Amino acid sequence: MLLIILLLAVTLGGCLTTLPPSSTPGETPTGGVKGSLTGIVHDAYSGLKLWSGKVTLTRSGSPGYSTSISGGAFEFQGVVPGTYTLTINALHHKQLQKQVVVTSNGSTITETLTPIFSTSELDLLARLVHAEAKGESYQGQVAVAASVLNRVVHPDYPNTLRGVVNQVIVSGGRSYYQYEPVLNGTIHIAASQTAKDAVADALAGWDPSLGATGFFAPAKVGRSSWVWSRTPTVTIGNHRFFK
Repeated sequence: MLLIILLLAVTLGGCLTTLPPSSTPGETPTGGVKGSLTGIVHDAYSGLKLWSGKVTLTRSGSPGYSTSISGGAFEFQGVVPGTYTLTINALHHKQLQKQVVVTSNGSTITETLTPIFSTSELDLLARLVHAEAKGESYQGQVAVAASVLNRVVHPDYPNTLRGVVNQVIVSGGRSYYQYEPVLNGTIHIAASQTAKDAVADALAGWDPSLGATGFFAPAKVGRSSWVWSRTPTVTIGNHRFFK
């Protein structure tokens, strides 16, 4: 009888060790299998792909994953399958946050980010680009648009697009508009399609000005002007860009 009891105990013990470990409700055991998530990010204003940005995947109890947008796309590899909070941040755009499911077979999504600027503000910028650079190359027009957008995020300037365009500078007891078209009224002339396209490209992340916050025409500005003391970034056509 004792031998039978011992045999039963060994048999039951062996069976118990084969039971699967408990899992958290809502989670599916993956057995070490990893998944992936690939995404494309567009600008809602133009439909252009965004040049850059930051993307994260997070969920409770997980260290999370982080990557960057490059050429309008991002990709996560080696992700534990499950439901995550996807967060996308890109300059001059509203944050996007949503729930996504990552599977072991791989998931692909397409997202659109909305600019923080209104259509009237972007039209104002396009009119400024047209007035300042209508005779310049397309790259030069994008650079002008990008330099204005760079001012919006720079601490030395107003933090709104309309505020940057209409800024009045006080220097040496004199007040003057930062951009001449605002003073002479050409800012009110309707923008060309080229200027509108240039704004769209700058908003999507193309910056031929190389981070500049201003520009001037060397052939038209005297050597006594303060702009000559600023650090140049690049010269495109008739404009020198500076920080």
